[in-house]
Amino acid sequence: MALDKLYHQLVLDHNRAPHNFGSLPGATHAARGRDALCGDDILVELIVDGDRVERAAFSGEACAITTASASMLTEWLIGRSVSEFEYAFEQFEQVMTNPDEPPCPELGEINELSAVSAFPARVRNALLPWKSVSRALKG
Repeated sequence: MALDKLYHQLVLDHNRAPHNFGSLPGATHAARGRDALCGDDILVELIVDGDRVERAAFSGEACAITTASASMLTEWLIGRSVSEFEYAFEQFEQVMTNPDEPPCPELGEINELSAVSAFPARVRNALLPWKSVSRALKG
């Protein structure tokens, strides 16, 4: 698979102008995600009320794949329940680790990151924000 499939327009757009980028005052949950191999270092912050994520944000330095994944994830996450996230995280991991896995309708545009599955070394970048949100929600 060519690199242009990996860095398609949606990934580039989310990297250039990431959604929900910055600190989140009043965050109730937070976790840092680091990838020493490529230098990614992000902080995800959430405001959770009961079982719902009311707000989500991320900050830090990261590659285009990690930034796009965090941007799409924080956008998708707002208003969702913790259990919806857990199910989506399982589905996203399947899409990332199994190139033959069909898209998950619940993920919407996040499915566009499926091209990353053809580049095993980059899968960890796409998963980093998801793992960070998972850790944040588990406290």
